[in-house]
Amino acid sequence: MSALDYILANYQQEKYQASLAERAVLRALVHTLNKEELLILQKKLKRGSSKWSVGKVLCDESTKVLGKRYPKKNESISALLKAFTDKQSGKVAKARAELRERFDKQSFQTQRKILQAMLSASKQDRVWAYKQLSNGWDDFFFEDVKNLWEQYHEKESVAVIIKHFPMEYVYENLSALDTHGNYTNLCIKLIHHPKFQIDKERLKEDFVFYGHPEVEYLYILAKSKSKIEKGEATRTLFNQMAVFINIVNTPPKFIGNRAYNFERQIEDGNVTTKHLEFVSCVLWCMGELGLVEELIAFEEWDNMVRIKFLGSEELQYMGNAYSSEEEKELWHLFLQTITECLPTEYQQLVQVKCSSTPKPTKEDLLNNNPALNSLVEKLGLEIVRY
Repeated sequence: MSALDYILANYQQEKYQASLAERAVLRALVHTLNKEELLILQKKLKRGSSKWSVGKVLCDESTKVLGKRYPKKNESISALLKAFTDKQSGKVAKARAELRERFDKQSFQTQRKILQAMLSASKQDRVWAYKQLSNGWDDFFFEDVKNLWEQYHEKESVAVIIKHFPMEYVYENLSALDTHGNYTNLCIKLIHHPKFQIDKERLKEDFVFYGHPEVEYLYILAKSKSKIEKGEATRTLFNQMAVFINIVNTPPKFIGNRAYNFERQIEDGNVTTKHLEFVSCVLWCMGELGLVEELIAFEEWDNMVRIKFLGSEELQYMGNAYSSEEEKELWHLFLQTITECLPTEYQQLVQVKCSSTPKPTKEDLLNNNPALNSLVEKLGLEIVRY
């Protein structure tokens, strides 16, 4: 059996998935292959191999070996462009792939030539060019993109037009550009246009920033560097706090893409509302809007919530080890503490009555503290009941 056959017949065995050391022979065998075999191995393993699979590891190893033994001699960009634009060359697909792969490393002028070629080619090539222009706009392409938009009205070009075209042009094409998912970005672009009014009801349709229209509106103000009424951001934050308390009655397992462990926050003394996703979103907007006083005031308010929660008799009574039911009670206590710290007008928005562990009696404290109970007995003290 050849080295190539052995690798392909055995690399999927469970032992190779489980142990890095077990793969040593397979990786060594890769180095015995000739160029043709290395290319076959790559082709066999490249498709369908997951990020962490042995197949991916061996495919990467074959790429390294090929690179060392047979260094790639790049064709010139001009030759690739010629092959790409000549539909009879038989090399269009290969030239396209290499032009895209090498695009980021080219000079500004060369990138222009590549983008011009892509914008003049098929729809898939135009879509790729729009993505590059969305993040790295060049006024050189204004007329090209404008003509393509007016000819095809391709949805993939909308983001480029809204983001980079003149405000008046966007307003004149508002009905065509105002398709599903674009309203927030249109608001950011047109907020200062004298004839454009933001319809806050429409912010409920879909979201770019956060899943609530009040926070989405703050985002529009922040991204457009607009002025904001004093206290509006804080009002939005406390309104959202009431919404959150009304709908989230158990500790979240994840906040955004991060795992959230409420019990660990308590153990670390790091209980804060700043971990909550909507809070971090509003705080980011406050920073972009330069709201120094409101940011500092929120920091002090959040610290008040933390101190009041960690110092509560209920928390002390529950001790340090929590069952799942007790963790829920802790969460209710946290929500209750937040509610109590909210200004009165926002407390009235809270519809959920947060049930928490009742305040402990002196007998409860003794029963849950054997050391203290032993001391009482040793000194012959009596419990005074009220």
